[in-house]
Amino acid sequence: MIGFVKDARNMILDLNRVSPFLRIWGPALNIPHVVGGLVFIGRYEAALVLATSVFSVVVAAQIHKRSPFSRLTSLVHIVWLPLFPLLLEVLMTEGAVGAFGIWLAYVVVTMGVSLVLDAWNLILYVFTRNNAFEGADA
Repeated sequence: MIGFVKDARNMILDLNRVSPFLRIWGPALNIPHVVGGLVFIGRYEAALVLATSVFSVVVAAQIHKRSPFSRLTSLVHIVWLPLFPLLLEVLMTEGAVGAFGIWLAYVVVTMGVSLVLDAWNLILYVFTRNNAFEGADA
């Protein structure tokens, strides 16, 4: 198995083992982003979502490999910061009409929620001793 795929698999298994929230949130966030990115690959927005989602999981797996359950894993979504306003603008211009529009609305909502959660995780990491996901939501 390719190293980064194995690392991502191990991270997912570890997070599923210790976090009931991430057991649900991880697939709800990533699977629709990747599948929709593939389905709508002809749209540059979908290609960007696909690329940033795969990149985020690969980098998160490397962070997890070196520092398991670290809240620093939230840094991987920094690539979404320039993408989020672009997707929001496209959604507001085109609306949530048709399959692409509905998928884009889902991406914008889940990406927005994730960015808020990421900001919270980074605040906890920097200003408290609560630096790990492990047991944080148990």
